[in-house]
Amino acid sequence: MSTHQEVQARLSYSRALLERDVRVSSIATMISAKFSVSRSTAYNDVTAAQAELKLSDDGPSIEESSEPVSTDNVLAMLQHRFEVAVATGDDKAICSLVKAMDQAKRWQGYKTQSASPFA
Repeated sequence: MSTHQEVQARLSYSRALLERDVRVSSIATMISAKFSVSRSTAYNDVTAAQAELKLSDDGPSIEESSEPVSTDNVLAMLQHRFEVAVATGDDKAICSLVKAMDQAKRWQGYKTQSASPFA
């Protein structure tokens, strides 16, 4: 049985991803992996978060929803996927996500150095 605090953490996580227009199935997968709950519980959390967003005034405005994708949004999405890959132990995904995050940072103008001894 989850505590009230754990449920609120999952709902907050769900709302944040819903506001970024992440697919419901992806959100459920991330919640399930991150919080170690069943997929049905994760889907229930997403449904509850969707209902909260519909009732609240603090959701994204139409202007925010139609903005072009920024590198900050890409980095945030990659970070979430990275956390899921780490939680599930998917080494191949971790490596590809590190590479993708490095590339996204370069788009922003960061000057990163490669960790590879061959570069």
